[in-house]
Amino acid sequence: MRAKLRLQGILSGAVITILAILFVVPIYITLIGAFKTDEAIIRTPLMLPVPGTLENIKYVLTDPSANILRMYANTIIIVIFALLTTVAVSSMAAFYTSRNKTKAANFLYVYFIFGLMIPYQMAFIGVVQILKKAQLVGTFPGVILVFISGNIMFSVFMYHGFIKSIPQELEEAASIDGAGEFRIFWQIIMPLVKPCTTTTGIFVGLGIWNDFFTPLIVLGGGKKATVTTGIYTSIGMFTSRWGYVFAYVLFASLPIIIAYIFAQKNIISGLTAGAVKG
Repeated sequence: MRAKLRLQGILSGAVITILAILFVVPIYITLIGAFKTDEAIIRTPLMLPVPGTLENIKYVLTDPSANILRMYANTIIIVIFALLTTVAVSSMAAFYTSRNKTKAANFLYVYFIFGLMIPYQMAFIGVVQILKKAQLVGTFPGVILVFISGNIMFSVFMYHGFIKSIPQELEEAASIDGAGEFRIFWQIIMPLVKPCTTTTGIFVGLGIWNDFFTPLIVLGGGKKATVTTGIYTSIGMFTSRWGYVFAYVLFASLPIIIAYIFAQKNIISGLTAGAVKG
């Protein structure tokens, strides 16, 4: 029995090590590639940049064809508005579906669950046609609406289990004290599901930040380009300048890496709490 457990531990450690390498190596190559010349990248792609160069970083910061600060601003605006709206709408919808036993509430919850099975990209042709008729193609409200519709199913699924696990006696006591449904939701329910809000916000926010397809189709490039689409259009002319490419990718990935480092405890606690309460 001990030998079997020891073998399982060795195999688990080996699998985790391989997965860690697969995830770390691309980040490592990107990080060192941003500070190396093109010749050094091609000759020794895995070696440290000795001596290093800041030419790639300077080029990205001063590139006239791609204003990196404007791309950051566009992406942040989209992420904030789409994320806040998604959290607000999905949490209220989950509160309704978890607290009501009517057929309408059950149907609505099943409807959201079925939405998880179908990627919204499959319906993108219809979505774009609707946006064209509403004259929202090429606008921030248009792409924000697409992100909300694409993430609301996952968010409702996350909130539903958390809210359902909260004792209804808390709401009944607040109701006796004169609190209405809206006040009960925002002042009692939302503070109690903070781990779910954090986890959902991280997953949805990172998904929107990394999305390339949606802003490319809805917004296009130019002054409304996000980080992903702006970098794509900028490096198209410099495919042989790998130093520039790695520098652009570094600037796109750096906020995500920093956010994950500071929020990893919240991610783990939110997921484990959801597993226990689900």
